[in-house]
Order: sequence, then C-alpha cells, then structure tokens
Amino acid sequence: MTEKTAIPLNERLYRTEAIVLSRLDYGEADRIVTVYTPRRGKFRIIVKGARKPLSRLGPHLDFFCRSTLLLAKGRELDVVSDAATIAPHERLRTDLDALGHASHMAEMLNRLTDDRQENEAIFDLLAQSLRLLEDGVDPWLVTRHYEWALLALLGYRPELYQCISCGAELHGVPNAWSSRLGGAICPLCRSADAGSRMVSLDAQKILRLFDRQGIAAVARVKIASALRGEIEGVLGDYLRHLTERELGSMKVLRAIQQS
Repeated sequence: MTEKTAIPLNERLYRTEAIVLSRLDYGEADRIVTVYTPRRGKFRIIVKGARKPLSRLGPHLDFFCRSTLLLAKGRELDVVSDAATIAPHERLRTDLDALGHASHMAEMLNRLTDDRQENEAIFDLLAQSLRLLEDGVDPWLVTRHYEWALLALLGYRPELYQCISCGAELHGVPNAWSSRLGGAICPLCRSADAGSRMVSLDAQKILRLFDRQGIAAVARVKIASALRGEIEGVLGDYLRHLTERELGSMKVLRAIQQS
C-alpha cells in the first residue's frame, strides 16, 4: 500500500483578510464561519474552541468583523490557526438599525455568490459599506447603494435608460418596472409583463444617481419617506426575483421597528 505524501507546511498555511458573513455553532465548542475574502471569495472555515469563554480566536470572528486570518487547509473545511482584528465593527452588533442593515448586506452576498469565486471589488464594497454603517452614516442610504453596486458587480445591473422590452430610450415620465425582465419598461410596453409595477420619475432619478454618481451624490438629496419606501420596494422585488426567496434579515428588522 502506497503511503500518502504529507503536504509541506508552507503549502498548507495561507493568510488572508476576511469579513464574517454568518456563523453556525458546531459540536460542543467549535463554530463554522462563512467569510468573504479579497482573492478567494466566499467560503466556510472552522474555528476550534470559538465558543469557550477564554477563546483566543472567537472574538476575531464575530459577526461583520474584519480580520486577518492564518488558515490551514483542511480536508473539508480550512481551520483558523491565528487571527487579528482589523475592524471589529462593534456598533453593528449593538445598534439595532445598523445590525439589521448589515445582516441584509451579508445575506444578500451569501445568496447571490458561489463559493470561492474571486472578486476583490465586492470585498472592497462590503468593507466600505460596513465602515460607513459603523461611522453612523444613514443605514438606508448605505444599504441601497450597496444593493445597486453589488448587483452591478455581479452582472445583474437593471436597465434604467432604455425600455427593456422594445429598446426605446426612456423619457422623463413614470415608467413600469419589471423584475422578471430586469429593468424599466416604457408605458407602451407595460403589457410585456403583467406583474410589473409603476415607478415614479423621482424614484428613477435617485436610482440613476446611484448608478452614475454613487452614494455621495444621493446623500446630497433629501429623500422623503414615501420615496424611500418606493425605491426600497423596487430593489426588494428585484432581489426576491434573483434569489427566488424573501431575504429574512430586513423582514425581521421591519417587524421589530413597527413593534
């Protein structure tokens, strides 16, 4: 019988930055954590003894924590050997509004990405968005920008400038929105999707600001509560279509806020 060749230590160990998306208790004291990294994308790791009161590693792998990890390649899950916190994001675990929005960001990323697909731009977007939430920037604004930017980076950017049905340029009037087709529909083509919804001109302008100029431009505009609800509804419909399910994190947040 042929003996298995041991993998050299320098090939088993690697270091990476990581942001914690979710975690799951495992066994008596361990924890399985889903992280997103700059060059390895999303994957799961195991943190031995993370739930012990005096765990050395556990605090560095709390929800939304950004850390540098030393990982050892395992048969099924890579194992955390060492960790150091870069940004603990403590506010995101204590402020209810920030917690709900950060959870939505993590859940959205989890649903829309496959394991181990490198995308450094997505890591940077997540890191920047969590930092803005930590700094107290309007969670609604940060989250809507994150949603739009993530959709664009993943190739799901909705069409805002031409009718998704006939290709004609959209004019400055209320147009319909089709999550199924992937964008706006001119009034003449609304019958192309019986399930489409009308979108006000103001909502279209805000979405185009996100698309063309980003979060700083939208932050300079005063957006009324009703308009915020309309924009959130439009993007929420599209996310439900893409993920084929309701994202639970924001639903829970809304229920808590209403109570």
